[in-house]
Amino acid sequence: MENTKIERIRKAAGVTATVLNVLKIIAIVTIALCIVSGTAAMIIKTDVPDNTVRIGNLVFMGSIGDPNSLAGRLLNIQNPKVAAGLDAYIAAAMAAVMLAIVIILRKTFLEIEKSDTPFRAEVLNRIRITGILITIVALSYSIGIGAMAGLVSWCVYCIFDYGIELQKNDDETL
Repeated sequence: MENTKIERIRKAAGVTATVLNVLKIIAIVTIALCIVSGTAAMIIKTDVPDNTVRIGNLVFMGSIGDPNSLAGRLLNIQNPKVAAGLDAYIAAAMAAVMLAIVIILRKTFLEIEKSDTPFRAEVLNRIRITGILITIVALSYSIGIGAMAGLVSWCVYCIFDYGIELQKNDDETL
């Protein structure tokens, strides 16, 4: 019975690691696109009346280079090209943090897939790091969501910590 459950955990961990590998590729492409678009926004000559950006025959309207955007508000940037470029760089930085989370989670699930039990110190350490990173990302969006993410991460960490203790007791009994 227990071997069946462990095999189900291993299979689920393997599938999750595969999905995370796809997300890793998407995050890398996103980072590259944000960096390229941020650089392009700053160096390409544009006609910018009232947040309308013209690049050749393309017309972008709305929040591109908006002084009320994240970079515009944080750094008080009035130049729409610079604000648009910095917004893209900030998006690249957020995607890089997400990439770090995906990489750590993937390693965690690969570790679970290969081991006899998910309750291992390496898994616990990765859960702690991932929880901290997810909480930081969530806090950048909302204090409430960040607090919830932090509490959930802490609870999962405590559950795994307790599981490690139970696993040690079980191993010592045999």
